[in-house]
Amino acid sequence: MKRALFHMEIPADEVVFSTVARYALIGGFKTTKVMLDIYSNRKKRIHPFLPGYIERYASFFDLNKEEVIQYRTIYPLIVYSRPLNLLEIRDIMLNKSDDKVLLSTPVAHSSFRTFYGLKYCCNCVKEDINQWGFCYWHVKHQIPGIDTCYKHKCLLIGIPMGDGNKDRTLFLPPFKEQYSCVASKKQVDLAIFSAKLFDIAQEHEIDYKVAYKSLLKQKGLLSESGETLLISKIITSMNQYWIELPFSNHQEIGTPYILRDFQFLGPMLRVKTHSPTHPLKHLLLACYLTSGNAEKLLNIEQKPNLPIKKNITNCKIKIQDKVLKLLQQGLSLRAVELRSGKSRSFVRRIAELNKIPHKTNTLAYSLDIRRGVWRKALFGISRHEIAKALMVGIGYVEQVICNERNMSSWRKQVRIQNNVMKAYKKLESLKMKHPDWCRTQIRKEAQAAYATLYKHDKKLIESLLPSAKAPAPYKKNWVREDKRILSELVKIKNLEKLSLSALGRLVNDHGYLNRNLDHLPSTKAYLKSKYPDVKAKRSDDD
Repeated sequence: MKRALFHMEIPADEVVFSTVARYALIGGFKTTKVMLDIYSNRKKRIHPFLPGYIERYASFFDLNKEEVIQYRTIYPLIVYSRPLNLLEIRDIMLNKSDDKVLLSTPVAHSSFRTFYGLKYCCNCVKEDINQWGFCYWHVKHQIPGIDTCYKHKCLLIGIPMGDGNKDRTLFLPPFKEQYSCVASKKQVDLAIFSAKLFDIAQEHEIDYKVAYKSLLKQKGLLSESGETLLISKIITSMNQYWIELPFSNHQEIGTPYILRDFQFLGPMLRVKTHSPTHPLKHLLLACYLTSGNAEKLLNIEQKPNLPIKKNITNCKIKIQDKVLKLLQQGLSLRAVELRSGKSRSFVRRIAELNKIPHKTNTLAYSLDIRRGVWRKALFGISRHEIAKALMVGIGYVEQVICNERNMSSWRKQVRIQNNVMKAYKKLESLKMKHPDWCRTQIRKEAQAAYATLYKHDKKLIESLLPSAKAPAPYKKNWVREDKRILSELVKIKNLEKLSLSALGRLVNDHGYLNRNLDHLPSTKAYLKSKYPDVKAKRSDDD
């Protein structure tokens, strides 16, 4: 690994792009040479806040790679969002390219895009020159969705990067005087909070699920039980809090317009739909919950969940054993209910699952009717049909089925077999009706039936459908292409003044006029009438 030719003073919050740009400027090196020396790639692009190949960069400038990840990228905010592949993201940042780093994080998989480029503050540029003798790109300015300087409370200026903008160019913030616009109060609050949370996330691990739940409860945004989220109330409150925050499109710096309705809060907070998400969503929610004081996230007690779940499971098993022992002693359901503290329905279910007789109003129906429910249930007859045939309630039928061991799983298998038989008959009738059809045609005609057999009985498909045929090679329909191109050529005026390539671009010929004109006899004849020697006619570009 090569080393830098000279020593440079590198501020603690300077992004990777900035250090490389200053090295090239001080040494008078071309961009391609610097990229080749550091990354072994002349056309390397460096991402503003999630760079890759950090191990090469750290070795070149003699830096600690862990400190580079922690203090010169927005990795701490990625850690705060708790992705499942956290260790994988760190390894990718060390040894993989920038695009792979981005794809491994929730940033690339969000439903919105933020400004792609570098941002700077004019006042910070002046201070940096006075303090360091040079200016550089600050990592806290590059947090996606933030458009305000947390120090000077003025709007940041963005320089777009990527295709069509600053493409593979190393540059620093401009030195010239520029007017700095004053930001609104909410923009300043969000910028200060994001900078503070960035500092906290560098040193502390925060379980935001526990923190958010506690803060929501303090604001009265949970139900009385403390388990149900009042989503509509949360969204309304968020709208009122951020009403002065301006939104922008993805080409401008600032919070994207798509987040203005805060509909992302439901999927983000619910346990069933929760998944790692863009850090900007966390910044908006956490700033609102803490009223801009990021340190409140540290004051929440972290409670482990796994031991509690195990204790609940063991407790349920012990209660079932206790109820069963009381029933085996011959006590009534009422007595067992009082001693165990469980409901009458729970006690009755334990009794019926273990074939312990009891005397309650559920035995109002005779044993013959109960056996009738069993027989019909064994044949897979629906609950509604059983209730109608035996003139009993559907609740009674469900109770009998649930209280018989393995009856539910047996009925599930019966339903599957019935569906398999229906699918088989469907495909068989199609095969008899269309004996010349191939497997693909049969599958497209009855996709649901095919999917049922494919999932539950693949061997049955092979025995039923015709044998698979080798795919036929694609053949170009030259007759149709000849007619299409000729019809387009006839419409062109002054055709003889254009080259074959120019004509081909006008009629979208796919290069046929220059390479495959012999396959287009009508077109060739028409062109010969316009050109004396059509083969000698070539484009000016050739």
